[in-house]
Amino acid sequence: MDERGRLYFDNAATSFPKPTEVYDAMDRFARTYAGGAGRSAHEHAIAGARLMFELRNELAALLGGEAERLVFTKSATEALNLVLRGVLSRGAKVMCGPLEHNAVARPLAHLAAENEVVVRQAVGDEHGRMTPAALDEALAAGVVDAVVTLHASNVHGLAQDLSALGEVCRQHDVLFIVDAAQSAGALPLDARAMHIDALCVTGHKALLGPTGTGALLLSPRLAERLPPLLHGGTGSVSEQERMPDFLPDRLEAGTPNTHGLAGLLAGVRYVARRTVAEIEAHDRALRERLLGCLRAIPGLRLLGDASGPATSTVSFTGPLPAGDFARLLSERYGVAVRAGLHCAARAHRTLGTFPTGAVRLSPGLFTPPDAIDEVCAAVAEIAKARP
Repeated sequence: MDERGRLYFDNAATSFPKPTEVYDAMDRFARTYAGGAGRSAHEHAIAGARLMFELRNELAALLGGEAERLVFTKSATEALNLVLRGVLSRGAKVMCGPLEHNAVARPLAHLAAENEVVVRQAVGDEHGRMTPAALDEALAAGVVDAVVTLHASNVHGLAQDLSALGEVCRQHDVLFIVDAAQSAGALPLDARAMHIDALCVTGHKALLGPTGTGALLLSPRLAERLPPLLHGGTGSVSEQERMPDFLPDRLEAGTPNTHGLAGLLAGVRYVARRTVAEIEAHDRALRERLLGCLRAIPGLRLLGDASGPATSTVSFTGPLPAGDFARLLSERYGVAVRAGLHCAARAHRTLGTFPTGAVRLSPGLFTPPDAIDEVCAAVAEIAKARP
């Protein structure tokens, strides 16, 4: 394990370190091949096309969908924008959850202002998780075109029951759009079984790839109707000035990030080899150890201290502002954490920590268990020194 990652507790932002094979794959591809995938017939371009073919198949298998309906994006944010802007026409009605990241909240706010989209927020439990019963009641009360929500919170790590929520959406014939930025690679996902119409993932978190990579996995009914977010070259039907009408080309304008996708393929293969079930168990053990340590520190309020599926992420508030707490952890102890609103003001309003936010600790796949104790000791020292 790279010792630089020992006290890196910001894996909810981006995972670090990556498996060695991710770095090697990116370096090898960048040094060996230069062609644009799907743009030529020489070996460089063919290598890029082969890489994308393999990743499309392997990532779709990991997420429980079909490769022909998996579209590469540069982030989960781009995937969410592509879907939300594509399906929410003027006057459409959409329901979201109480914990949404700005990757959902801001596109919805824009569409509400510019396209008169009606945005409603579902009722959550005491931790902000959307409940199937409340969602069923809300959908029965009025017409809704789509439900969009996250899988796992980037603030407290708790996950929602996508299978139950997806079944409610299926019964009401409502599109189900999921932000799985935090959970893809860390928690089980099966787009088909969970009745997910649009599964939006990023490559740089639990999938262990580089930044600038992501994907959108579509259901058959949504794949048929989703228009492009970007228009441009695809390497196919170039004689036309309109985008191709088939996937993935219709939604993948521009030269692909093959160097980044090479790293993502290595990350996906690492996750598949280790298995999501094993990774989930590893994260659960870190989370339980972290919560156990933090509970013993006077003056802290823990967010997400509850049972149920979750990532390793835990947040807390303490006897001094979150930003000051994070700065002291970094300057005095070399601990990397995230403080503030975590691009999720809606979640902090729900949890009662707005506008100051919280300190977020997110250990990762390569965090040694004893590092949990070291970080908790640092938190305890800072908390004790403050009134």
